[in-house]
Amino acid sequence: MSTDTEADEVFVVLRGSATIEVENGPVLDVGPGEVELMPGGARTVWTVHETLRKVYAVRP
Repeated sequence: MSTDTEADEVFVVLRGSATIEVENGPVLDVGPGEVELMPGGARTVWTVHETLRKVYAVRP
C-alpha cells in the first residue's frame, strides 16, 4: 500500500481498467469514461487489468 496522492486529484480514465482499493474506503472498478476524485494523502492499492491511460488535475 502506498500514498498515491499528495494533493486532491480528479481523474478521467481514457482507456484500460483497474481496481482501486482505498484504505478505510471503497473499492473502485474504473474503466473508460469513469471520473474519480482521490483525496490528498489517500492510501490505495491499484490492480491494473489493462494498461491504464488517464488524464488528471491536482489541487494543492
